[in-house]
Amino acid sequence: MSDIVEIASFASSFEAKTASAHLAAEGITSSVVTDNAGGTIPSMSMLEGGVRLIVRTEDAERARDVLSAVEEQSVDVVGQE
Repeated sequence: MSDIVEIASFASSFEAKTASAHLAAEGITSSVVTDNAGGTIPSMSMLEGGVRLIVRTEDAERARDVLSAVEEQSVDVVGQE
């Protein structure tokens, strides 16, 4: 079994799931991990350090690169307004 590593944390499940979808589009398997009482108390996630995005250790560098590229594209789009 592969080791896993946290590559990012987010303020909301929506943000983490969006990042996970970007990774999936690049063929990288990831999981969103949070402790928010099954979604009934979303603010609990922040007490635990946010909503975490994890990947296999061997995918971590590429996953970080993908998320960095997505962030750069978002900044470029916002800057064009």
